[in-house]
Order: sequence, then C-alpha cells, then structure tokens
Amino acid sequence: MQLFRSPPFARWLCASLVGLHLNLITHSAWADAVTDSAAQAQQLGRQVLQAFPDSQPHKTLQDIFPGTGSTATLEEVFGDDTATIQLGLEANARLKDEQSEEGEAYRTMIQSANRVSPDLSNDPVFRQADEVRSTSYMSAFKKFFSDCSSQEIFENATRDTHIAKYRTCERLVDQGGTVEFIHDYSAGVVEYDSGQPNYQSCGTGCLYVWVGTVGDNYWNGNCSIFEEYTRFRVVAKEAIQSAVIEYAAFDDYFEVYFNDQMLWTHTPGVFPPETKGKCERNTSWKVNPNTDVTNVIKNGGEYITFKTRTSVTRKGEGYARIKITYDPTKAFVDNGWGPQDRLPIFGMINDGFCSNTSMACTSMPEKDANGCITENGVLLCPGNMPASPHPDIDPFCKRATVSAECSFYKGQMACYTDAQGVERCPQNEGGNLNTCKAYEQNSSCGFISQNCIEGAQGPSGQCYAFEEVWDCGYDVSVPTLVNTGVKYDCPGPVNCMGGECFDTSNVKSTDFAYAVAMLQAAQFAEHDLECGGDGTDVSESNTCKVFKGEGMECKKALGGYVDCCEAPDGVSIFDYVKLTMASLKMASAVHALAIDKSITQGYWYAAQNAIFDGAAKLIKGEWSNVLSTATGSFNTTQAGNYGVGAIQGFLIEQTYNVMMEMGATQAASAIFEPAATGGGMQLTSQAAAVVNFVGFVYTAYVVTDMMIKIIWECEKKEFELGAKKETRQCSYVGSYCASKVLGTCVEKREAYCCFSSVVGRIIQEQGRPQLGLDFGDPENPVCEALTVEQLGQIDWSRIDLSEWIGMLYTTGHLDTPDTATLENLTGSGSSLGNVFDNTTRQNSLNRNIERLDGVDVDQIKSQAEKEIKGDIFQ
Repeated sequence: MQLFRSPPFARWLCASLVGLHLNLITHSAWADAVTDSAAQAQQLGRQVLQAFPDSQPHKTLQDIFPGTGSTATLEEVFGDDTATIQLGLEANARLKDEQSEEGEAYRTMIQSANRVSPDLSNDPVFRQADEVRSTSYMSAFKKFFSDCSSQEIFENATRDTHIAKYRTCERLVDQGGTVEFIHDYSAGVVEYDSGQPNYQSCGTGCLYVWVGTVGDNYWNGNCSIFEEYTRFRVVAKEAIQSAVIEYAAFDDYFEVYFNDQMLWTHTPGVFPPETKGKCERNTSWKVNPNTDVTNVIKNGGEYITFKTRTSVTRKGEGYARIKITYDPTKAFVDNGWGPQDRLPIFGMINDGFCSNTSMACTSMPEKDANGCITENGVLLCPGNMPASPHPDIDPFCKRATVSAECSFYKGQMACYTDAQGVERCPQNEGGNLNTCKAYEQNSSCGFISQNCIEGAQGPSGQCYAFEEVWDCGYDVSVPTLVNTGVKYDCPGPVNCMGGECFDTSNVKSTDFAYAVAMLQAAQFAEHDLECGGDGTDVSESNTCKVFKGEGMECKKALGGYVDCCEAPDGVSIFDYVKLTMASLKMASAVHALAIDKSITQGYWYAAQNAIFDGAAKLIKGEWSNVLSTATGSFNTTQAGNYGVGAIQGFLIEQTYNVMMEMGATQAASAIFEPAATGGGMQLTSQAAAVVNFVGFVYTAYVVTDMMIKIIWECEKKEFELGAKKETRQCSYVGSYCASKVLGTCVEKREAYCCFSSVVGRIIQEQGRPQLGLDFGDPENPVCEALTVEQLGQIDWSRIDLSEWIGMLYTTGHLDTPDTATLENLTGSGSSLGNVFDNTTRQNSLNRNIERLDGVDVDQIKSQAEKEIKGDIFQ
C-alpha cells in the first residue's frame, strides 16, 4: 500500500490520467461515430429495461436450480474472493472421488479437457481456408470484390485568432481649486421688464401687480392726458389661476389698456378732451372695477404691456392694481448650481477627499423674520428650497465662492527595496491624472472596461479614481486544414453486398490547428502536475492538481509617475514561445526515458517486463519469443549500448544550446551544468527540485539575463510579474488602494493570478466560470490549481485555445500536417534523430517492422493455446 501512496507513483498515475483525459478530448473530435454508437446502445438498454422491468422479485440459486439442496454456503461467501476460492478448492478435492451425480459430471468435464487435441493444420477444411487467404486466390478475388478504399479530403483554410495585449490606466478626479458657483433659481408669475416695477405679495399664492405710478397729485394740467406704460414678462403662465383688476385710484378720468386694447374705464365713452365733457370732476376716485383679465394675460404672449391713460385738470394721479392668484408649486423654478463640471468638488468635500476647504456666499437675498424671502412678489420660505450642495451654503444663496485642496493622491508611498538592493521611498507628486490618453489616441487599442479602484470611493458612492483596461493586441490569421469529407474508390464490379455499403469512417476534427493545441494542453498539464503529501502518512490524501497559479501584485503612484506595473523593456513573446517549446520538448523526452533502462531496450523491454511480472504469466514464454526476437533484431541495427543518462544529457544539451543562442547565458548557467558522466548537460540541483520545470525556465531567463541589462527601480517580483504579463501568463484580478485611510489613495496595487504557461492561464480563465469559481478579490486573490475531478467537469468544447494557436503560428512553432509527420516525430526529425553516432534514427513504423521480421505470430499463438489448456486444467 505504501507504493500507491508514494509521490512518484501518485505523480505518474495522475499524469497518465490527465494526459489520457486531455488526449481523449482531442480524439473525441475524431470519433463522434463512436459516441453515436454509444447513444444507440444506451437507447437499446432502456428498451430492454422496459421490456424486462426490474420490479419483479430477484431469483435465488434455489429458484434457478430447484432440488439441488441448500445454497446457503454459496450465498455466505458471495463477495469474498478468498472464501470463494477456498470453497472451490474444497469442492475440487471432494468431487475427484465422490460417487454422486455431481462427481460424475465433474470427472466427465475434466476428462474431456484432458483429451489430446489433434494437429489440424493440414486438415483439408483448414487447408482450404489457408488457400483462400493465399496471395494467388485473393488476387483473383479482388478482380470481382475489390476492397473499397477511402481518402480523407482536406482543404486549406484559415483560423482567425486574437493575441491580447492588455494595458491598465487610471483617470482621477481632482476638483480642487477656487470656484465661483451660481445658484440659478427664480420665483414669480410675472417679471418686470420696463416701466414702473411694483410687486407685492398678498399671501401664499397671491400677488399684487401695480400698473401706473402709485401716489397722489403728481400730475398738473388743464384737461391734459398723461400715459404710462408697464411691460412684464410672464414667466409662469401655467401657474396663473386668475387675474382681476380689483382696484383703481385716479383724478379725474382713467383708462387701462392691454396691448392697446382697452380693458376698463370708469367713464365709458367720456374722456375729455377727446370727447365732450367737463374736465374737472373735483374728486379723487378710488374704485373696485373687479374686471377679469385672466385670459388676456394667459393668452397674450410671453411679454405683455399695460398702458394707463389719465385726464387731469389742475392736479391728479392715475394707477390700478391687478390681483393674480397662482399655484405656488408652479411659480418657483430652480435650475440648480453651476458650473456643472465643478459640482463634484462638493461630493469630494463631503466624502472627506479634500482638505483646507472654505465656503462663502457672496450674493444673499434679504430674509424676513421668518427666514423667508420675496422674489418677484412670490414668497419663498426654507421649505420651498432644495438643499444646497453643502450644508455650509444657504439654500437661498445666489452666488458662492468655494476653495478646496483635493489632491488625495499626493503623499509618501511605502518604502521598498528594488531589484538592485537599493531602498526607495518615493514621493507621489501627482501631475499625471489621466494615463489613458495614449490608448484613446491609439487606433490599435480597444476599450475593454472601466471600474472604480477599490478604496477610491466615498460614502456617497461617488468614485474619484477610475481604472480602465484597454486591449492593444493584434489579430492573426492561422492557416490550417479542414476535413470536408471522405472520398470512396471501389474499383471492382461488386462494390457492396446487401442494400447499402457500411461507412466505417470516423468523424474527424475539422481543425488541425485546434487538435495540435489540445495535444499540447495535455503536455502542459503533465508538466504542471503537483500532488500533495510525501507518502509517509497513510492517512493523508495525496490530491493531484494541475495549472497552479501564484498571486502577484505591483504598485503604481496613483496620479503620479512611479509605475512598477509597466512591462520591462525587451520582453519578447517570440523568446517566450521559443524557450517554452524547447523546454517542453526536452522535459517530455527526458521524462519518457526516466525508467532507468537502456535505450536499446526501450518500451519493448518495458512490455516484456510487464508480462513477466504481471498476472498474464501463462503466455510469458510465447510473448517472450516475440519480444526477444524483436529486441534482438533491433539490437543489431545499433552499434553499442546507449544508457538513458547519455540520452538525457543529449536532450538537455539541446535546450541549453537554444538558451545560449538567444543570449540567455546567465539563465542557462543557473539551470544547466556539464553532466558528471556520459557527456552532455544535466540540470542543476535548484532546477531539478522545481516541480514545473517548463514554467521555471523562462522565469529564470527573465530574472537573471534580462533584469541585469536594464535599470529596474522596482522590486524583483514586480519585474517577474511584468514579464509574465507581457507573455500572457497572468489573469488580472483587480486593483485597490494600499492606504487604509479614508480619503487618501497615494499608492495603487494591481493584483494578478499568474500561471506557469499561457495554456494554463487560458484553461483557468475559461474553466473557472464553468465550475462556479472566480479569482477572488484584489487584496486576496485565489489562484488555486484545478483538481483532476474538476478537469473532468469542464466542457472542453467551450475552451478556446485560439490565442495560443496564434502565438505558436506567429513565432513559427505551430505544427502543420507537413511538419507533424511520422519521420519528424519519431525518426530523424525527433529530438533523438542524431543522438547515435554515425547513424540515422528510423521512424517507429520501420523500427517495429524490422523488429518483427521473421516472427511467426500464428505459430506462437497455437503453442500458447496448448499451454493455456494444460495450465488451466492441471
């Protein structure tokens, strides 16, 4: 049991399962016909269950074989293999000599099995079958019943992919400074335009409007006519309920006109000197005309003009009062405060994001004892006014000056040690409030999203620092092959038997590039596998997981110029793919050879050894003959015996050479060293201890070769994060303000989940939503690996690997049908193509044909049959 709990075994088993699972994903696209057959079988099963329902009582052995006596003994050992075998051995010993019907039947069966089987290889019946299989017979047969051949038809096509290049930027709100605000509100039904302005409130919803000059004996004349004009603007016609000329005072004659139309006169038809009549009436008249002028005012246009005409002898006066009743709710208009674009300063002040604030009202109407004001004759009280933008400003204020300093982003950032070991304590001086402008002006960048930075939102819900994500990536058209169907060629006169020909073709993938990418996903999963536990505690569960991530973050001076989230110079996606693919190829080959056997034995030896040690020992001799012949034949094709260590050293040296060619000298020296024996290179102790070697190689290159070539004033981990972001290995989680003090956000942190490969990141991003998982919050990212069970729950048809396909194609590492040949994969084009001195490696097909040359499989099968019969019944 300890073996099954050990890490090496657990890793091997899980790698096999993961690889098998992901390979089956790709092959499922090539075997939909099998899926259809399975569905038909399930349908048949349901029909059988309906025909033979399980509701009937179960049968016992006694029911099936009545009269055989008690079956209790058999029922007691059901499910117990040891007890069942022991019971069978006891029955075997008893029935050899027992004089009973059961004993006779047993001995008859044994005698039949022990009969000598004649050699029928030359029997006429079997000889005729051999003749049918002969070359001469089949040649004649093919003339009439020629075998139909099928040919898969492929067409060239393109797959459009997008390689994203995400960039983050910030927009800050800083409303600080000195601002003069205007409160635009008005009250009234009519508004004075020209003439003698005279308004008077007569209570709530009541207004007195005077026309003419109010006074006594202010004119002198002898039967003289005096005229006055008063012009108003009707500002709230909908508020007017009634308008009545309710009072007039004059001496001697008086007329009231509206836009040259007479509304009322005290002496109709008499107005000296324009008419006959006495000029002096010796009376100062005070009358109540009660003349309704509502429709005149409401239908008279926006501007209305009242004219008064007074005929005076000696001294006199003339004026009138119009009483207007109105709906107070319609006689008040508040257009709010302005300028509109500076109003957020009040929110920033109220939310505590500003300091050194001052507010002063510079234009305030006079209040009465009740705290009310009269505006155009309309009484306004505090209850009629909406709240001002800030409690320190009176709602009746018409002008206010506001000053505040709202640089919440300025201040001291946290100290840190940069990649060169220098302590830095930067000061954020601001001056960079919009870092998104460059992306707005770049036609290659597309807007993705905008969110409030966590911690930059006030209690009111207003956000003062926004983060935006832009994609400045590019599109790639990848050539691929599309399977358009199958072409059948049946040259013989008899093509089919029966009514139809049976189509045995499989439904294959319509996209070669996708199949390549999924096979690589299986490889990445194998090398990204991690199993917990060390195998020493039998009670500990060793759960295997893949695509484990690491939470990483970087800092920015919000609104400033310190940016440790910027990608380092020189990071190349070409270098990343080149180095990753070389490492993946090397790691896969070395892992396959890690069985501590000679390369001349290989998998033939592994298969033979499994037969010797497994449960199929009955045919070990015959299988050994096949393997011994094949292996011996192979040995003759190679000179010498090449140990696995030498082969691994050769493979490792190839990756070392790739790194040296691309200038990664420091990383190559940190990862590889000359092999102790056999030549070539081997891993350093540090590199050998890494679980995911493929992901480790590029990281080592970044932090050892690239970082020393540039001045990096940020932390080493931030450099690593920048490189991983640039090579699309990280998923963005979000951002937050590092400061915990409300109203300040000097330093912004961006949080990511970074993985060991682009493929791992893609599967995590697209698989987590299917599993109901996310990456947590920015301050506490969740970058856990996926279990094998979770991989099984993912709908792989919804996993889009087009981004990785585009990266492979762009960098020249995408396999095509022309490059993914048997010769390139297993022969001279493989990693072992020139490993043997002065030899060319044959592909796997030719090697196996050579190994099986001269092996009579039929003869071995016949001999195996004889031995099996003898071993079973002896």
